Amino acid sequence: MKGLSFLSRFAFICNLLFVVCLIIRMSGSFEDNNAVGAVGGTVIVLGWFIAPVINIAVNLSYAYYWMRKKPLPLSRWLAITNVFFLLVQLFIHLILPA
Repeated sequence: MKGLSFLSRFAFICNLLFVVCLIIRMSGSFEDNNAVGAVGGTVIVLGWFIAPVINIAVNLSYAYYWMRKKPLPLSRWLAITNVFFLLVQLFIHLILPA
């Protein structure tokens, strides 16, 4: 129970960093090598690469709880937000490049 709560919060933080990566990408700073430092690199790795993987794991856990008809051990807004961000990430990573 505590593991899912922690993982959901970590996924939420990574999702926020995903939004930051989208803003960086739209502004064109990805191409600027001088703009990406140690913190920028961490934001890019956590937001662009780790967030979808963590989000898939979290949402599979939500699906497990839903299939077993057990209540989620976390707040509803967090679960809904993570599901929404997963849909956005799948759209951006899988549909837009095509």
